[in-house]
Amino acid sequence: MPTTSEVEGLQRARLTSVGLGALRAPGDDGAGAGVSGVPGVVARLGAVQSQELHSSAWGVAQRLAAPATLEQVQGALADGSVLRTHVLRPTWHYVVPEDLAPLMTATAPRIRKAMASTERSYGFDHAALPRRHDVVAGALADGPLTRKEIGVALAEAEGAPLDAWHLGQLMMHAELDLIVASGPMRGKQATYRLLAEQRSWDEHAARVHLARAYVRGHGPCRAEDVAWWGTLTKTAARAAVADAGLTRHEIAGLTLWTDGDLPEPAPAGTVRLLSVYDEFFCHDFKSWPSLTRDGMPSRWLYTGLVVVDGMIAGGWSRVLKAQTVELTVELMDEPSATVWSALEAEAGRYGAFCGLGPTLARGPVGKGTIG
Repeated sequence: MPTTSEVEGLQRARLTSVGLGALRAPGDDGAGAGVSGVPGVVARLGAVQSQELHSSAWGVAQRLAAPATLEQVQGALADGSVLRTHVLRPTWHYVVPEDLAPLMTATAPRIRKAMASTERSYGFDHAALPRRHDVVAGALADGPLTRKEIGVALAEAEGAPLDAWHLGQLMMHAELDLIVASGPMRGKQATYRLLAEQRSWDEHAARVHLARAYVRGHGPCRAEDVAWWGTLTKTAARAAVADAGLTRHEIAGLTLWTDGDLPEPAPAGTVRLLSVYDEFFCHDFKSWPSLTRDGMPSRWLYTGLVVVDGMIAGGWSRVLKAQTVELTVELMDEPSATVWSALEAEAGRYGAFCGLGPTLARGPVGKGTIG
């Protein structure tokens, strides 16, 4: 088993690759020429789990030296430089348009398989999809619409409405078929936009693209982590990793992969307040060394994790009010003055993201605000 210092070394390297180490200026996010700011963060990570809109927006924003605001993340969704869709797994993710087709080609077959059992139990009509997708595409030709508005167009075309579950499932299939993705928010209502025709990808080439994207934004990592992130079989993931031109390392009894040299470790004492389902923890924890001393309350997973040097140090929650955001941290150990100061700095960054004055206190993590 790896020693504690070896595990912390790996975690500090991973903090760097996932963009949580030495934070990057908006034009220096390592995503490639012409991609910066919010889209650059998403491009570097490959995709970002995003079913919780507010929390996932923080997960993107906090990876910039001066955090993007919630409005700036929403602006990237509005202008289409970041899309939100069901990809990788049967849940929402942010992705940049350039990565959408290969990631969807690699993962849509497994997502459909995961959906099949529930669809059978509800009598979902796959034969009607082409006809209904034509109606959806026609309705969106004049601009983005909410799901309710799309439902109205379908009801007019078919003479009867679809219930909420069938409509949602229909739209997920439209996403998997690369017909639609997210549009701009309309108040608190999400919309869909019609996608331009996408480039076709060979499925193995798409899986290689996925493996390279994951390792670039999450390594050092294992092939099993690529499989978990992309809902691939372990055999397919290993083949994709082998063909992706990555660098193999044998460290602490683990076979790990990076895109080039091992990342420079994050500065010692790095403290982060992570979003719910943050990409730092989007991997297969089976056989990965423990990141806590004595385990942790499961409720922390659904509010947010506090990490110190990449190790789980506590949980946090937040309550949004009219003028302030109240942050509560529940820590495993008494924090040093240095750690508390770093937590205060993180609270200040979160307040800037929200546009609210932050307060920080210790106590039991409550339900808070995650959506």
